[in-house]
Amino acid sequence: MSDQLVTIAVHNYSRAQVLKSRLNAEGIDCYLKNVNLVHSAVAGGVKVRVHEQDMEKALRIVEKVNEEYRREDLEAEKPGKKVQRILVPVDFSRYSRNACQYAIGLGEKLHAEVKLLHVYYNPIVNSMPMTDTYYYQVNLDEIIRDIELRAKERMDAFYRDLKGQIEDQQLNNVRLDYALIRGITHEEILMQSQEYDPDLIIVGTRGHGEQPGDLIGGVTRKIMENANVPVLAIPESSQYKGISNINVMYVTDFDDSDYRALRKLMRLVSPFNVRLYCVHISTSESGKWDQVKMDTLKEHIVREYNPQQFECDLIEEGQDKLKGIQDFITDKDIDILSMVTHKRNLISRIFNPGIEKKLLFHSNVPLLVFHANE
Repeated sequence: MSDQLVTIAVHNYSRAQVLKSRLNAEGIDCYLKNVNLVHSAVAGGVKVRVHEQDMEKALRIVEKVNEEYRREDLEAEKPGKKVQRILVPVDFSRYSRNACQYAIGLGEKLHAEVKLLHVYYNPIVNSMPMTDTYYYQVNLDEIIRDIELRAKERMDAFYRDLKGQIEDQQLNNVRLDYALIRGITHEEILMQSQEYDPDLIIVGTRGHGEQPGDLIGGVTRKIMENANVPVLAIPESSQYKGISNINVMYVTDFDDSDYRALRKLMRLVSPFNVRLYCVHISTSESGKWDQVKMDTLKEHIVREYNPQQFECDLIEEGQDKLKGIQDFITDKDIDILSMVTHKRNLISRIFNPGIEKKLLFHSNVPLLVFHANE
């Protein structure tokens, strides 16, 4: 093995010095590059470097130090509260009805309130000649009243149907409510999410009137990208058959946000018999580093959650990394696929037009998305 120097971490000056001290204490020579004493907190500042022959041992020490920082951050956060509220945007399509079945099942297990939300069309007033303004306004008022009346009638019928189902099945732990709002659909859903403060949003992957070829609808996409709470997207062909045992696949990029997302995930699935699979798509170049990070994540899961059934796996990247995920879903009979998205980054990669029809939602598996900034 060559004696060249390799970079194992990039930190601000103070944290790089802490890491250097730990490495030196373990007998590993360590060198700092790009040291900037004047601007010691500059982003992406100081490279921590070691001899290549010491890399694997050094990587494990790096991960131990990182885990200590993560534990401090998690302990500083408020303890996770129980799931109490689930928001379900509905448009009365079969997609949203299917999402409601999952919401009711989860609500029963979690003793949560399920709130249905329907946003109906808000006509936009265009510029009109002064002579036509009064006539236009009268007609617009009539149109709005008619839209409101029909929306209320449909929501009342939709609500009564679900309420009857809850009563027939004697689901005593779930509470059902609804709200009607006029406006632009995705904007009002996101606004209501902030006001209602749900612990989870459950939504169908497509809405009423969207094209059959659209694997994920525009409203759903915007909710998944911009909501400030976890979002569970339910494909049309994913039929709710009751929830008791769940195989959950969590796809990790080894980001610090994974640890917060895992805490939320474990809280959400705690009432169920869960088998958890943590998976990372690994490359030949990052193999050693990936294994060290996966070992650290595994130790964290055992220490924090002590799950009865879980596995941590590295999937070797082929020509199509998302096909590797799809194959894993099939092999392990996965019920829920979960991951963190950094705004548009991961979601955009998954749902780009070239691959969306053959991948995740085509497998009938609901997708649970957490956000890095939650």
